Amino acid sequence: MIDTHCHILPMCDDGPDHWMQSLEMARDAVRQGITTVVATPHHKKHLYFNGSDKIKKMVEQMNAILASEDIPLKVWTGQEYHLNAVYSKGWVKEFPLVLGNSKYVLVELPSRDTPKFLLAFIQYLKENDIVPIIAHPERHLPFIREPNRMYDLIESGVRFQLTAPSLVGHYGIEVQQAAWTMARNHWVHLLASDAHDINKRGFRLREAYWLMEAGLGKEAASFLKSNAELLVQGGTIEQGAPIVPLKLKRKRLISIWR
Repeated sequence: MIDTHCHILPMCDDGPDHWMQSLEMARDAVRQGITTVVATPHHKKHLYFNGSDKIKKMVEQMNAILASEDIPLKVWTGQEYHLNAVYSKGWVKEFPLVLGNSKYVLVELPSRDTPKFLLAFIQYLKENDIVPIIAHPERHLPFIREPNRMYDLIESGVRFQLTAPSLVGHYGIEVQQAAWTMARNHWVHLLASDAHDINKRGFRLREAYWLMEAGLGKEAASFLKSNAELLVQGGTIEQGAPIVPLKLKRKRLISIWR
């Protein structure tokens, strides 16, 4: 398995406090069948500042340590880019770090509100041949209340990444229901752990894939696994066949018959 969202680097954010804890996470990832992770420390969320140069150096160091410890795990560079009011002024000054060698950046929205300039930010990325992947949409309150809004963003080229612990109920029933609705409607394109440690916020990726296969079929899980592979290989992840929201279907039927 490939994990495209993981806080495995130490001393960066609310993940590991030191290298030994990072190695504990790495060993736990391998035990679960994970072979590759994309390190995505928070950037400019609260007091967390993790620029491109810092992340690249730490990932290089971590891969060297993993090799010396005979831990069969590959770590790629990435960043969880927190979108807030700071970015409405001066986006060009600091461009988001892509995931691995891909054309994708991982974007985190504030939990309770959608930034008014989100569409402008998406357009800015598109003009620079970058595609945003929005992390854990099932934990974003506006999407929980009105998940159909995700469809319009998908149509504009945005991709979504579901969090494994959400699918298994770690964040409560409301978030879990939202996660399953999004997965059932084919509105998500990746499944990742968002792991911060091995206890309170562990991987749970294998468990989530098992539940998805049981609930939605093997094809649904295979689609997400394939997209993760495409991402780390520098390819284009598939959109799939997102289900058109009922409201939009009605509008289209009305426009056809007029």
